[in-house]
Amino acid sequence: MKHVLFLVSISALGLIGCGSDDSSGSPSSGGASSGGASSGGANSGGANSGGNAGVAGGSAGSSSGGASSGGASSGGASSGGASSSGLSSKYPGDQGIDKDPDVVWYEGFEEANVDAVVARYNDAKKSGLSLDSDVPPKSSGQKSMKMTASGSGPNAADLFKRLDPGYEELFVRYYAKYQSGVQWHHTGVWVGGYNPASNWPSPQAGLKPDGNDRFSVSIEPVGSGANPRLDYYNYWMKMHSWMDNPSGSTAYYGNTLVHDAGFKVDDDQWMCIEIHIKLNPNPGSGAGAELGVWKNDVSVIQYNDTSPMGYWLKDKFCPDGATSASCTDYPPSSSTPKVALDLQYRNTAALKLNAFWPQNYITQGGAGSVTYDHMVVAKSRVGCMQ
Repeated sequence: MKHVLFLVSISALGLIGCGSDDSSGSPSSGGASSGGASSGGANSGGANSGGNAGVAGGSAGSSSGGASSGGASSGGASSGGASSSGLSSKYPGDQGIDKDPDVVWYEGFEEANVDAVVARYNDAKKSGLSLDSDVPPKSSGQKSMKMTASGSGPNAADLFKRLDPGYEELFVRYYAKYQSGVQWHHTGVWVGGYNPASNWPSPQAGLKPDGNDRFSVSIEPVGSGANPRLDYYNYWMKMHSWMDNPSGSTAYYGNTLVHDAGFKVDDDQWMCIEIHIKLNPNPGSGAGAELGVWKNDVSVIQYNDTSPMGYWLKDKFCPDGATSASCTDYPPSSSTPKVALDLQYRNTAALKLNAFWPQNYITQGGAGSVTYDHMVVAKSRVGCMQ
């Protein structure tokens, strides 16, 4: 009942926000809003109605491009498969990639108007959506999607897609171009799961998932200023609180896990980002789970259930080799335990990867835009366009 009431309040009041990771001067602040539920949706049902988007049936198998190599890689070359071994190598400019049997969802925004794009999604905030002629290098298309939001409102623009029938492992490759000089709050691509599957986002800001209900993984800017740092902003059953003694409905906000000073937004330039999520096969533990991210086909970090090791600063996990001030300003004491990140996303096999949510949510400052293109959700490594 608590979660139902919270969802109703978010739908009625809009998106809720808090501070960002790098803008705090202490490891105790951390938390931010989870973005908020999208209302005023598009069509429910969200099945592919043609165009350039597609859904492939069946369940996700093991990755053929294996992401995790069992260790952190801060800026080094990926050992989990370069683009030449990914799906993109077979489809120059992404031409025909939507027909590959490993592709679950593809979006290239090659439609006549915004309404035609929105019609393929289960839910959307479309007042800030516009098609743009700016496309990434090597693109075979002519259009992208610009999402514009503002601190004075509308605060959010987004698209939400339910991914049926639900998956055990996914790779999400997308291109993003962030406008410079913007006060970002939650602007990135969120991927996760709901049980039961949902036709709209329900982030439930401030609440820790129980393990049988939801989880989410996202990459987005943290902090402010030119070329802000990128990091995860994740909700799952093993997340940590920014409070010493967690209590109430504001104790848990998204955890940041990378803390690499070199992993940052390239202002006003297209970036290729790929996220890898493998759910824990045994609902009783985090064994076998994985989490990774690449930028421009270079591995940033690859987590599995044993490495890299690190330590917790309240709601921040600092892996060995972390270089951002959010970790280096607070080095561990000799008594601080070194642990592996517990990636137990779920405690029931009924909770699967079934939600895809690109968004732009801004709560302070003027208007800012992020542009997305060539978004691929697949069962194996995708890689950047060739």
